[in-house]
Parts: sequence; C-alpha cells; structure tokens
Amino acid sequence: MVLKIARICFVTTFLLPLSAFATAHDNCTSIVASAQEAADKADWILEADVADIMRFGPDNHIEISIEKATMLHERQKSPRFFTAALPVDSCFPDSKGFVGKAGSQLIGKRMRFFGTRLEAGRGRAFFFMQPAEQAMPVWQQSPKRYVTAKHAPNAARPGADGWSRVRSTDGPFSIEMPGPVDDITRMENGQPGFMLRGVDKQGTVFMAVFERSGPDSQMGGTFDDSISQPDAKKRMFKGAQALDTTGKATTPDGTRLTYGLWFRVPGGTYMLGVVPMKAHEAEALKLKERFFNSLVFE
Repeated sequence: MVLKIARICFVTTFLLPLSAFATAHDNCTSIVASAQEAADKADWILEADVADIMRFGPDNHIEISIEKATMLHERQKSPRFFTAALPVDSCFPDSKGFVGKAGSQLIGKRMRFFGTRLEAGRGRAFFFMQPAEQAMPVWQQSPKRYVTAKHAPNAARPGADGWSRVRSTDGPFSIEMPGPVDDITRMENGQPGFMLRGVDKQGTVFMAVFERSGPDSQMGGTFDDSISQPDAKKRMFKGAQALDTTGKATTPDGTRLTYGLWFRVPGGTYMLGVVPMKAHEAEALKLKERFFNSLVFE
C-alpha cells in the first residue's frame, strides 16, 4: 500500500538530522500484564455487562457486545453510549478466554474494559479487562510530559557488520541498526514521539519510531485510516495486526522510496522504516526483515 506524503509528514521529519537493557518482550501480548499497566496505557476505561461474544470473518475476529456501559475515564471526550460492540485488540493477552466454556461464563458478567481510541471514526478496541468488582487501578490524569531532545545513543558494542542493539532513551523499545545512530525525543501536536535513526555505509536510513497514544495521534490516525483501505497490505507482526507500506520522502539528496511497517500496541503506534539510496535499494531490502524482527518491547 502506498501512503500519501501528507499522511507521513510526522515520520519524514525524522529523516533530517537534528542539531544495560530492560527486560525485553518479543510479543505485544506481553506489553500489558496487570490492570495498573493497562490503566497507564489506556485511552479510556469503562464498565459494562457482557451481552454476547461474536466471532466472524476469515481471521475469526472477536467482538464483545456490551450493554449498560459506564465510562469511568477517558483522555479525549467522546459521545456517550449505552450499548456497543467492542473489538478485541490483536495484542489482547489471552483471546482463548473468549471461546468455549470460558467465553460462555463471561455472558451477563459486569467487566471493566481498558482500551484504545481508534482514529478516523473507527470507535474503540480493548486490550485488557478485569471483573468490575476488582480494585480499580490508579488513573493518571496527566501523563508524563517530554521535551524535544537529542540523546547520547545507548548502544551495545557493534558487531563485525557494524550493527548494534540500541535502546531508545525515552521510548519503550530497542532495536538493532547500523551506526551512527540518532536517539531523539520529539513533541508533535502534544503527543511525544521517540525515534532511533541509523545510517549504514551505503546511505540507507533505518528508522524506528514510537508515538504515544493520545488525542489526535498522527501516527495512530495514519494507521487506523490506512488499515481499513481496500488495498491495505496486512500481516501479523509480533502478535499485532500490522500494515506494510511504501511511500516517498524528500531528503537533502532527493526523493527516496520508503518501506515501512506500521502497527498499534496498547499505549501507542510504531513505525519501522527503511529508506535506501536508489543505487543500493536491492541490498537494503535484503536487510529489511532482519531490521524489523530485531525490535523488542521493553
């Protein structure tokens, strides 16, 4: 799928240079392990009675039909509702709990749902739930604030090929890439973005960007809008529904093609990108999947 340049402006601004690791998780279902972690990453928290559990489509997509809904917290105000169908996020830690006997035991129970606000009018999806009678976690009314900054790279010793594992100073991830590497925190329309940017000897740019979820998230909006298009090239990546993209970016040496992988997780949106020089495109694309798959959540 080709993204319009206007939709990737947030990411392409990172193409221009700006004047000991935590426990790693290989799958996005490990990102949220408790109600408190869910509350820290959620755009909203609501309680409702489970009316039905529905599975449909070639991928057995699951939605939970709810009624008597009460919104407890949300970061961006939205219209109130009484009944709804809530999609289960692909990063939900145990979707087996919605099938068979386990699923039938949920019908009629009042549950507390933690979720993501989808952009482009696509509603909500939830990534964690607990019985409503359990203790309510603390809701952070004012999430941590960041300032635009360039950090000293936190990188392991490079291997023989010049690649090293680099950890984002403020972002919740690490990844392998060639040096030299820029480690940048950037504020964009109130939502912080965290970027690692490396360049190899052939001039190919490797980027890993994470933007926190929040009101009018640009990367979240790009993903939610693009994944619903008829020509969207979808795949599963580390447990998350992901989108392969191609696009164009204007750089000091001219226009380059960009090859991206976009996906949303509880708490934000990732974009992994490879931007080769035209003369070295074939060599760069051989490294693309190695780069993507080296991402770990921390």
